[in-house]
Amino acid sequence: MNLLPVKAMAILVFVAFTRQSVAQEIKFLAHADPLITWMSSNSSDYSSQGAKAGFDLGLNVLYYFRENFAASTGVSFLAAGGRQSAISDHLMVFNNFTEDVAPGEEMTYNLRYINIPLGVRFQTTPSGAMTYFTDIGLDIRALLKSTVDLPADAISDENAKTEVYGLNAGWHVYIGLDYELSMETSLVAGLGFDRDFFDVTKDLKNVFQPEDRSTVSMVRFRLGLKF
Repeated sequence: MNLLPVKAMAILVFVAFTRQSVAQEIKFLAHADPLITWMSSNSSDYSSQGAKAGFDLGLNVLYYFRENFAASTGVSFLAAGGRQSAISDHLMVFNNFTEDVAPGEEMTYNLRYINIPLGVRFQTTPSGAMTYFTDIGLDIRALLKSTVDLPADAISDENAKTEVYGLNAGWHVYIGLDYELSMETSLVAGLGFDRDFFDVTKDLKNVFQPEDRSTVSMVRFRLGLKF
């Protein structure tokens, strides 16, 4: 098991609990975000079969380099994916076997990533207990696990690392509000959109899979605690 993401999370948690010793311009945001995720392709050979639920759990660091402006980063565990079908026979290559998927049959991708956001946060001057913000930036994603469900063939949660790229990147934009509970703590709620830059699925030449660029998009409901 790769312990690097766990170590990175542990370091951030340690820093968060010792924040009195660092500059007051640093804030931390623990979040648990429900997601609606789906896959889309730039090729007519594949069609979206709808959205699936996901989630993103993590800890962000906000460094306020100017009043109302902050650089944002962190680390999170992201569960996303989507449903696709092909217009012709599609040979799905699992780790230990292959499966022929008939035209129109659903292929559900379940993807688990370590996600590292890099963004800039802009916020309003507080009005009472409320502060409004937007966060715009990029995301780097490292694949932890990928599985595929083929409902028509009674295949569920089958390892499909062969079919999915190990790294991806994307962009995000969030809007929301902070509700101040005390001088040091705020509740955070918001809405966001994330989208990949690069292809999620490989086009395997040896089994003649059609070339396309399939990307994951996400609607995010930001729920967090800033301290």
